[in-house]
Amino acid sequence: MTYQSVRFKKICCILLIFLLSVSASACGKKVIYADGDGSPAEAQAGPAGDQAAPEVPQVTEAPPVRELSFTEEQTRAGDLILVNADHAYDFEANADLPLTVIREAQTYDYPVSGEEMKLSSEIMPALDAMIRDCDEAMGTEYTSVSSAWRSEEYQQNVWDEMEELYGEEYAEKYVAVPGFSEHHTGLALDLGIIYEDESEGTFSESENAVWMAEHAHHYGFVRRYAENKTEITGISNEAWHFRYVGIPHAAYMYANDLCLEEYLARLKDTTSPEEPLSVEAEGRSWQIFYTDGPCPEPEGAYTVSGDNCGGVIVTVKL
Repeated sequence: MTYQSVRFKKICCILLIFLLSVSASACGKKVIYADGDGSPAEAQAGPAGDQAAPEVPQVTEAPPVRELSFTEEQTRAGDLILVNADHAYDFEANADLPLTVIREAQTYDYPVSGEEMKLSSEIMPALDAMIRDCDEAMGTEYTSVSSAWRSEEYQQNVWDEMEELYGEEYAEKYVAVPGFSEHHTGLALDLGIIYEDESEGTFSESENAVWMAEHAHHYGFVRRYAENKTEITGISNEAWHFRYVGIPHAAYMYANDLCLEEYLARLKDTTSPEEPLSVEAEGRSWQIFYTDGPCPEPEGAYTVSGDNCGGVIVTVKL
């Protein structure tokens, strides 16, 4: 055999081994290699699929955003509902109003004009604290509740009596039309002066009235009908009439000299779930916003009150 022939055969063997190696690598088969001396040797070529696959990062799905929604009926109930000559009180939406007899619920012994006079049980702790602190500050024991919750029938009697005694014009100034009175809410009351001998004084001329006007917001109450807001509220100046709205709302209204009509309008015009109003009062913080449709549910503790105008006010405690 010639040298060229031997060389040619070696080249052919090398090419054949190379081709077998490539083929086996693709198919995951054992390949027989020839050592340098021509002896066989085994090697394992693993398929591409046996190689360690790159780690795929785990994708964690975000929890679904919970939605805050409300019914039309809920827009007509709550601590912030507006009740005036243009916005009637919805008795059906507030059928579950938690009324309680003041004399049975009070924790501070202040005078009450009627044995069966009622208010919402939810405002009693704040009312008791407010009257107690007023009496302590003034050195008196006669700050009283002279009027509270009223049924529609009772309000009609009040209207008829005032109209008969003083005329229709007077009644329109000082008495709300039945069905349009804040007294229906159980959140409004008239304060008075009742002495130990059960005689009555004039609250609007007392120092107690001044104290209440300046401090009621600390307890969540506002003086509802101020003299400088008559054109807005439609009710003449009443130094004795107070309405519960809650501490953050009362604090903001007092600081900015707003009546309830103005406050609700401001919330509607300037706030949203994305841009709430921030309020700090009594060492606590809140965010408050208006919405008239579904929105993401706030995190943490919150309350929802209708405004009686088609929307709700959401108050988030921080």
